[in-house]
Amino acid sequence: MDNKFTVINSTDEDKNKEMDRVYRIARISELWERQYYSALEKTCTGRTGKVKDLPQDDLAKIGLAGIKYICSMRDVTRENMKLGIDKGRTLEEEQVRFTVIDGIFTIISCLTLRNFVTTFPIEKYYKGDKWEEKDYFYTMEVLSAMDLDKAIGRDELSELIWDYYNADLRHAYIEYTNAMSAIYKAQTGKGIAEKFFEDRGVPTYTMDKGTGIMKNNQTGDIMKPKKASHIQVVK
Repeated sequence: MDNKFTVINSTDEDKNKEMDRVYRIARISELWERQYYSALEKTCTGRTGKVKDLPQDDLAKIGLAGIKYICSMRDVTRENMKLGIDKGRTLEEEQVRFTVIDGIFTIISCLTLRNFVTTFPIEKYYKGDKWEEKDYFYTMEVLSAMDLDKAIGRDELSELIWDYYNADLRHAYIEYTNAMSAIYKAQTGKGIAEKFFEDRGVPTYTMDKGTGIMKNNQTGDIMKPKKASHIQVVK
């Protein structure tokens, strides 16, 4: 076997393509942000009353733009982390993020289930039974027990999203819970997941990214995991 290999350096063209890709992600986020706030302002200006009384078409437009906006912000954060320029969020920024997403979910919860499904189609993934996970059929089974022409309701929306197979909704809800956890941690010193496991006697760990050393948050014990080798010697 020839054990020689070639190192290919990235060219200026490659770098330009990568920067164009990152710029496009940032631009898309800006457009969805503008679309969301524009739809919100256009619908609510001059109106009085409750959110649930707004026309269903308007609620759907605002809700869709809002979810796309949250998901696009998530994409921007991911790219910033890759570039090493993500500084994290302050408590105030997390509170704003939580409030914005909560408002979007409140709007979506006023949709009837029928309009919700039209606005956020169930993804056509059918192998959930094979891998013991949720899929199109699982979601349809959940929906079959619900009233299609009744507004979802704010409390019921979280449970529905949990059972609903749609990536945008799932990612938006993850952002929502992450913001909630960050606020909780700022107030208590522990994230929601950490508190959940601690209450059940399950140890949690904090890893130093620089050294790879892990610290048991309950006992203070430290350990450095051994790196698994994927190279086997064949005799």
